[in-house]
Amino acid sequence: MDRTPDLDDLLQDLSERAGRRLIVLDSAMRVVAWSIHESDDDRRRLSAALAHSDSWDVPAAGPEGFAVEDVPELGRCLVIALHDHRHRVGLLLTVLEGPRPPSADAVRVLVGEAPVLGVLLSLRTLYSARDRDRARTLLTALVAGDPARRPGAAEALVGEGLLGASRQYCAVVLGTDPLAAAPDETGRTVLAVHRTLDFVARSSTASVVGSTFDDGTGVLVFPRPVVVPRLARILARPDVATVRAGIGPVVDSLLDVHRSYRLARRTWRTLWLDPLAHGPVSTWDDAGLDGLLAMLPLEQLTADDLPRQVRRVLAAGLRPELLRTLETYLDCGADAQRTAAALHIHRSTFYYRLDRLKERLDLDLDDGRTRSELHVGLRVARLARLWPPEP
Repeated sequence: MDRTPDLDDLLQDLSERAGRRLIVLDSAMRVVAWSIHESDDDRRRLSAALAHSDSWDVPAAGPEGFAVEDVPELGRCLVIALHDHRHRVGLLLTVLEGPRPPSADAVRVLVGEAPVLGVLLSLRTLYSARDRDRARTLLTALVAGDPARRPGAAEALVGEGLLGASRQYCAVVLGTDPLAAAPDETGRTVLAVHRTLDFVARSSTASVVGSTFDDGTGVLVFPRPVVVPRLARILARPDVATVRAGIGPVVDSLLDVHRSYRLARRTWRTLWLDPLAHGPVSTWDDAGLDGLLAMLPLEQLTADDLPRQVRRVLAAGLRPELLRTLETYLDCGADAQRTAAALHIHRSTFYYRLDRLKERLDLDLDDGRTRSELHVGLRVARLARLWPPEP
């Protein structure tokens, strides 16, 4: 799809005519185009604008459509408002060196081309919105729709330039807590998808496609494996910190990315079943047994659905230290030394607690099958929120 490169061409030509480095921001204060920045100082300022511009206040630009303003990270800038035929659509910035005002010739050249830049920026924004709608339709068909439509959706995503051609693909599902999301929380998922797409566009040559679905979840498809720490840093920002992301396995064909999506969705669900046990971002492989247990209708389970040994534990009213000892003992494979070390207690203290557990529960904790049923059953109880994590 044509992404109106004329904006970039005109901006570079204008930069050379005015003898200044230029940056264009859209109405949301996101950097969308820039001229060549050659010096170390120029590149440093551009990097700061790319990383922080969407957190800046919108400069006034003055009654004449331009003004000299102090811009965070950049210093004194000439700020020129960009309009299409209806309204303001963005800004043109150029950094001023020292206290001297910009030359009249530079202002005349830049202000003279501002109307054309405004129209081209408006067209680019329009195409971006069109791309988002198109991406949503194609992604739905690719990962969650009629299997017969997958080949056409895959061909269109790559053919229209929405997603890079690759030998490997990976799906990511993002969203807030599905059981406790506030009415406005879907907006955070939308923002998280956009922030991830912006980051990829600014930091790499990969074409990643993403959108949000009707159920409030977001989906991203990458033409490569996803770097977990990098995605975690994106989601660490306060405005998207309530969003978690599940990453599906890498598949060898775009036609198989629905499998990656299915497991990414299950991984995302796993992260919310026990938030204290998982980070904000996880892969399917790291989800472990919880990923399998997430297939259960956990929201519908009651204590009566659990094995007898587990029901006995839940009904025993054990003190927190005994519950923690039991869980740790099962996690450590009934190894007394490892359990005592994990709990930071003396081995004799552990044996005292173990005797108390056997006495209170009337269970044979030396029996492997009993321990296995307790271990999995208690995990199911916690994921089903029948046994909430201790505060």
